[in-house]
Formats: sequence, C-alpha cells, structure tokens
Amino acid sequence: MSTSSQPQFRYTQTPSKVLHLRNLPWECAEEELVELCKPFGKIVNTKCNVGANRNQAFVEFADLNQAISMVSYYASSSEPAQIRGKTVYIQYSNRHEIVNNKSPGDTPGNVLLVTIEGVEPNDVTIETIHLVFSAFGFVHKIATFEKAAGFQALIQFTDAETASSARNALDGRSIPRYLLPDHVTSCYLRISYSAHTDLNIKFQSHRSRVLVKPGSQHTDVLSWPLSNFLNLLTTVPCIFKSHYSCSCLYVDCGITTLGAS
Repeated sequence: MSTSSQPQFRYTQTPSKVLHLRNLPWECAEEELVELCKPFGKIVNTKCNVGANRNQAFVEFADLNQAISMVSYYASSSEPAQIRGKTVYIQYSNRHEIVNNKSPGDTPGNVLLVTIEGVEPNDVTIETIHLVFSAFGFVHKIATFEKAAGFQALIQFTDAETASSARNALDGRSIPRYLLPDHVTSCYLRISYSAHTDLNIKFQSHRSRVLVKPGSQHTDVLSWPLSNFLNLLTTVPCIFKSHYSCSCLYVDCGITTLGAS
C-alpha cells in the first residue's frame, strides 16, 4: 500500500502520551523506535513486534505534550516518519500507559532455570554448577535434567535477591574452561526464573542434591560458601601438619570429614 493511499495519522482519537506505530519493518528493534521518537521527548516504555504481522509497536512518552509534539510534527511535515526506508504510520493509542506483561521466566524468584548450551549431560557436574553459583550466596538445592532445550538445571537460593544477583552476573556468560572437559569448546548459560519456590528432591544423586547448611552435624562439602571451601583446601595441610604425620581431606558421598593416618 502506498503512502498516499493510507493516511499517516488519525485525527479523531483523543491525544495520549502513548503512540501507536504501524507498518514497521520486520523485527523492528526497540533501539530503532527510540531513535525515531527521542527528538520529541523522553521515552519511558516501548512494546515492539505486536500484531499478527509483528509490524506494530507502542511508544510511551514521559509527558503528553511530547507525544503531541511528535504527532504534530509529522502531520505537517512533507517527509514521513521512516524506519529502514519504510513509512511509519503514527496515531494516538487508546491506552494511557504501556503494560508489559512479564513471562514467568522474567518474574523474579528464588529458583533459577539454567540452560547450559554446548554440553552433554555428563560434561557439567553438580559440583561444577555449585562452584559457579555459590559465589553469589548459599545454594540450597540443585536438580539437573534433560529437555528439548538441552541440558538444564534448577538452582534454589535462599531468596529472590540472591538469585537475581546470580542471574544478572552469569546470564549469557560461559563456565570457565578449566572447569569443563577438554572436548567442550564452548559452554554458555541461559538463565531465567523458575516458577518453583522449593524444589522437591527425593534422593541424593549425581543429578540432584539437597545441600545442608554449615553448622550441621554432617555438612555437605557443596554447602560451604566458595571462599570457605577454597580456604579449607589451602589451610588444612598447614593446620594439621604439626599434629599429625599426614593429613587428608576425605570426600565420600558428599560428606566431608577430616582424618589423619
């Protein structure tokens, strides 16, 4: 449809600080919308790729007058609004704000769903997963499994704040190469929030683990904070050398004990 046969504006609608943009190029990015609209004011929200053809979007200005300014400018301009050479049709929206409904994976929670790309299930152990994620706080439970999306893990933290810190730091990052088998060339973490709040771990295994808080009578080595675990590895030989002829750190079935021969 030519630009002359379709009006760029509809004048019958009540002005709104939210503008409805149509005839956008395929997969129009938020950055492209902002670039078009920012000369007229502050953009506080956008909603891209809506409609059956994913060629529509909504842009919300901070102030009503800013939206009116953009509409008025292009209504009187001989040059239409364009993105990637396509004429963009602009009208006021009948909504007064943009509400972006978050998917379950975007709603913060204390359990993370981690997809580990580029590996086979046996390439990444629970010990490795714990070592990476416990840097951000105490990890209560870990469960790993295989889905169509690949090898995945559910990781339960104490609270959503700790889980968010881990997600923000690790999403899109790679597990360090020295923690992976030699044949793994790349490994990336894709992290979202799970709807779970308390994982139901029925038994301990190489695929799932309940971690015991430090201070319990039997403490799983994985439940120790990363810094404590590393300190233990470096200090145990020094501490016990003067008391025993030989000191060892025994790790058997996840239970850590100190012994001497």
